[in-house]
Amino acid sequence: MIGKEILGAFGLDNTKSIEKISNGLINLTYKAKGSDGKTYLLQRINTKIFPKPIEIQENYLIIQDCLSKKNSYQLPAIISTKNAELLLEQDHQFWRCFDFISGTHSMENAEDINQARQVAHCFGKFSADLSQLQSGKIHTILPNFHDLRLRFTQFEQALQYANEIRKKAVKSLIDEVYKNKQLVEFYDYIIANKNKFPLHILHHDCKMSNILFKSGTNEVFSPIDLDTTQPGYFFSDLGDMIRSIVPNLSENETDINKMKLRTDFYQAIKDGYLESMQQYLTIDELSHIDQSGKIIIYMQAVRFLTDYLNNDIYYQTDYPAQNKDRAENQFKLLFLLSDYINHLSDKTIYA
Repeated sequence: MIGKEILGAFGLDNTKSIEKISNGLINLTYKAKGSDGKTYLLQRINTKIFPKPIEIQENYLIIQDCLSKKNSYQLPAIISTKNAELLLEQDHQFWRCFDFISGTHSMENAEDINQARQVAHCFGKFSADLSQLQSGKIHTILPNFHDLRLRFTQFEQALQYANEIRKKAVKSLIDEVYKNKQLVEFYDYIIANKNKFPLHILHHDCKMSNILFKSGTNEVFSPIDLDTTQPGYFFSDLGDMIRSIVPNLSENETDINKMKLRTDFYQAIKDGYLESMQQYLTIDELSHIDQSGKIIIYMQAVRFLTDYLNNDIYYQTDYPAQNKDRAENQFKLLFLLSDYINHLSDKTIYA
């Protein structure tokens, strides 16, 4: 539970109720109802993941100001401490506070292609409306976050030192890594041609639950959880949505024979994203837009496999072979997506 000193620091001394609303994968979040009748979100930032929390808050203010000037999305307001600080440091922990926007809700999964398209349009518009910001004005919160060459190098290092039992258990998956190595080479091409593939300000965590919808109408209100917003390449946000929304199964499903690629969701996400972002992408980015999902899915498969070879030191697991199963799941998804893209009868060129 949150201590009185923390509540008092944000002017919430007479809070009526506190509700823990999410353990989250990273941060710990509470909803507090103040004596003024308003509701607030209090969050403890995980500094193991975000070692410079003040930079997250500084980014937030820059983004909020830019969106406000564009008459774009209304982000929850930061509540400063009584000392006018963006964060509270208490016992080596960092806390922040936001207004809670009433009349909104979030969802875990897209129920239909219309919702999928709305989400993609929202994340695309978010980046489009931030296009006037130079990438250098925004702090890079997670360096090398979607660096596929780095992830491939980490995989090869893990493979070199992994025990023989684990290597033997995933031999077929190791083969899949090298079978699809052309994606690493394409990533290298992107990095080497920054005039063709410039940096954009991207959300970098484009899951369904990071969108607020208006209660009653289910219209998009705004994107939330901007902690990972930073400069990135064209494939990141679109690829993230394809990976998380298009398959009918989650990454933790072990019966991968049931996996299907929801091609109508794929097209809805791509179209919705490009409705917002098309004019801000180069001809080269648009001509390679269908590589987005493949890059992100492959990267995640490699990361799961790397962690398995490293004896599961990064991702939380519920059983010993879970990272192996997750990697197998993602390689199945990569196969389905690659096969679909290779056989598209109408490959739309958006340039």
